[in-house]
Amino acid sequence: MTLGLRAAELAVGRLGRHTEDNELMATAETISCAVDAIQLVTGCTFGKRNLAHLDHGKNAFSFWRRSDGTGLRLAARPGSDAFRSEEIWQLGEKIENGTADPAERSRFAELQAARIKRILDAPAEELFVLEELSGTAPERARIAPSAACEGCGDQTSTAILHFHRGRMLCPPCHLDAHGGSLPHDHGHHDHSYAANAGHSHSHGEHGHSHGEHGHSHGEHSHSH
Repeated sequence: MTLGLRAAELAVGRLGRHTEDNELMATAETISCAVDAIQLVTGCTFGKRNLAHLDHGKNAFSFWRRSDGTGLRLAARPGSDAFRSEEIWQLGEKIENGTADPAERSRFAELQAARIKRILDAPAEELFVLEELSGTAPERARIAPSAACEGCGDQTSTAILHFHRGRMLCPPCHLDAHGGSLPHDHGHHDHSYAANAGHSHSHGEHGHSHGEHGHSHGEHSHSH
């Protein structure tokens, strides 16, 4: 969370805080508690749909100002206190699985407190690799009505239902339909609900492949 605080402060210092007159967009490439601080400080939140999660497993955060497309990406600097030391990792894992003794818990707290202080005091360039961004900010996630997945039956946002062999499927059912692993060229397939909501036929009935539909996931403005 301390790392997220430093990232958010740097973003706000460059771009201002999100307000009605200063719209920001942010992406987080991690699900760590750093994102909690980013939501609080910048005003970019999942609820406002101006914060998107990218499942990249990286301590990296990007911010854009919509008015002029100015932005920056902050990636945690390798070797810095942005990352846990090996000792902190080992102690943390013991605490997570319930095997840490009182001395190990105390040592973990001591190391983390010192690390937090160093993160708060360090110059930003010691914590982050900064990349200037320019151009158009990503679109906010769309709010869309729900429809039943034709696999499990759950009501699912039509913005993320996938058209697969004549059926509209939610992401888990779509993954199952591909045997648990999406093809490497899957980004070229057309799985848009709007384009295919009225289709009841399978691809085989027309003898064409997904690629002939000519659309890609990139055309959806939603984010997962």
